[in-house]
Amino acid sequence: MLQRLADLLSWASKAIAAVAVAVLAALITYVVFQRFVTHDTPHWAEELPRLVLVWAAFVGGITCSHERSHLMAGLLPFFVRGPRALACIERLNQLLIIVGLAVLGYAGWQLAQLTMDQTLPAIDVSAGVVYLALPVACAAAVLVHLAQLLAAAPVAPKE
Repeated sequence: MLQRLADLLSWASKAIAAVAVAVLAALITYVVFQRFVTHDTPHWAEELPRLVLVWAAFVGGITCSHERSHLMAGLLPFFVRGPRALACIERLNQLLIIVGLAVLGYAGWQLAQLTMDQTLPAIDVSAGVVYLALPVACAAAVLVHLAQLLAAAPVAPKE
């Protein structure tokens, strides 16, 4: 069940990030057109694209965690040959990632709470909405990594 939830979170985050990137492209195109063609920059030209970019980046990270597509060196298999040792290190890595995401998400939640009563001047949206992207994405990524941690270890081929 946790794996299905992780799959659903990954699919939803990919869809949300894709829509956000499309919206961001449209916003930037509009702002550039307004700035250089009509010489009239919209008052929200910096704040709204930044808000969309932050949410797209953090929400997109959920899919990267699920698909294990984050950048990594991949040198560990050259130093550790045993499949059991590699599996143990992978589980320890997942556990450390979960702890790190929980701490980061908690700090992001505190920051969002501190800034909820402040508004962004151009778009009249709470500044906490920008910072809320961090705890939301961290909570979803924790669920994804929990599913990976609790998944059955892949069976290594016998040599």
